[in-house]
Amino acid sequence: MAQLVLLNDYRRQGRRVYFNRDELNLLLGIYSRKVAHAVWRDYAIDHRSNMAVFSVYRRAQEQPTFAITKVLLRGEKEPNYILLSGKRQLKSSRRLPELIEFLDRQLNLVD
Repeated sequence: MAQLVLLNDYRRQGRRVYFNRDELNLLLGIYSRKVAHAVWRDYAIDHRSNMAVFSVYRRAQEQPTFAITKVLLRGEKEPNYILLSGKRQLKSSRRLPELIEFLDRQLNLVD
């Protein structure tokens, strides 16, 4: 006879990580400025077990140009924000506005 197994009992019981409204306002603010200057064209938001990722693209078919990751490690109360370009880590901070400012300055130097 078959035994019923609830998959929910076997899933990790970690907290889900999301961007809150203030964080989304910051992220979408820089995104809209870069879209207005024709630097970025698309974005995506992904949620994984202990992280949320905001990725920006120059073209929809490409790999993300930049990704801002909000990571909450087990036992920590404050998240860590990481700015990535491809697989390279550009900056890490406990404060999202610091990463946004860094990203904005870097892109203004290149523009």
